[in-house]
Amino acid sequence: MAKGKQGTYKTMSRDPFADMELEWTGRKEDKLPPVPGREETGSAGEETVSEPYAGLRAAEEVAPVGELKGKGVWLLYSRNVELAIEMAIAIGATHILYKTGDRGMFFVEAARRVYDRVRQAGLVPFAWTFIYCDDPIAEAEVAIKSARVGYQGIVLDIEDQAGGKTVGAAALGRRILEAGLEPGRLYYTSFPNIWQHLDIPYQEMNTFCRGGFMPQCYPTFRRTPRTVIKKWAYGEHARWSREWGNMPSLYPILAAYRDEHAARRLNAQEFLEWAQALAAHSPSFFSVYRAGTTDRELWPILAALGEVPPTSVPQPPPAEPEPALPPAEPLPLKPKVEPPAAPPPVYHVVTVNDTIWSLCKRHGITRAQFWEWNGHLWDERGLPRDPVYMQEGWRVRVG
Repeated sequence: MAKGKQGTYKTMSRDPFADMELEWTGRKEDKLPPVPGREETGSAGEETVSEPYAGLRAAEEVAPVGELKGKGVWLLYSRNVELAIEMAIAIGATHILYKTGDRGMFFVEAARRVYDRVRQAGLVPFAWTFIYCDDPIAEAEVAIKSARVGYQGIVLDIEDQAGGKTVGAAALGRRILEAGLEPGRLYYTSFPNIWQHLDIPYQEMNTFCRGGFMPQCYPTFRRTPRTVIKKWAYGEHARWSREWGNMPSLYPILAAYRDEHAARRLNAQEFLEWAQALAAHSPSFFSVYRAGTTDRELWPILAALGEVPPTSVPQPPPAEPEPALPPAEPLPLKPKVEPPAAPPPVYHVVTVNDTIWSLCKRHGITRAQFWEWNGHLWDERGLPRDPVYMQEGWRVRVG
């Protein structure tokens, strides 16, 4: 979900392997000081090891966290929260993972609204946010604020934009732990083929994201399901667990499209191959990215994948029925008074001449009502809530 040149946000569907035939080389232009805890080479060529920050070391030494169980549905835009809940119920999911921020911007109103709605639906709310590690304190604050709202887990999406920024990743982890967040509540997501992205600070993320690693197992890589899931996600996780010794638990993410904009969707037969490849590993938890790009015809496949938590408690056998009494004389029925139906919401498509003041005056609403109904349009685009940022073509509620 890298940020584009025009201020829009790409999704996790970006394909970093368009130039797969070229030999991969690490980025060398960033000359950063060694991160605490990594090996350095002394002036005489001998290897020295610096002590890691105490908080990160303590996080790495804690007892293994509880295993995540169930299924998750990723949610990018708060306007799709009802669709995400509908999808979660249909596939037997337990969690909804909502994007509460981007880099240093926290979507406070939308984050609270989605959290309340997800809890009301009986599902577990997780937060996720995209990080570059170039402003680690501000990015850490998004995770901290999400936890304060009540989100039970925080997932940090780290990709090529954070390449080489090991110091920033370590600083981000330090700030989150200093704020009191438990390492077991922290997760991260990135590419499954770790060996081709060693510039991304996986090791630093491993030290404080002890909840789990969520590899993005997407058709956008243009490889077979077996390659992406078995060879990359599970194979690379096992390899680097042996190499580094501290990889957290693995919880894969599936997607059902081939291109960055999710225009080229998988049909049921194609998606079934990905589901079967994942089912071969019996994950305790997996998730799908995302509500709004996963066609309904695929929901039964996701429902059949993985264990579905029990939805009811076994009831004792019914007691013996008592002898029926003779029917009583029916009482006259009272007319049922129906409550008046709430009027449907009224929407308006913004034109170049519209202002918030003119819309409120025209439709007889207050500015507070306008922001309550439409503030998420600013929040989800990372814009400050200023009338000047209202854009032509937006569909705003005015009644």
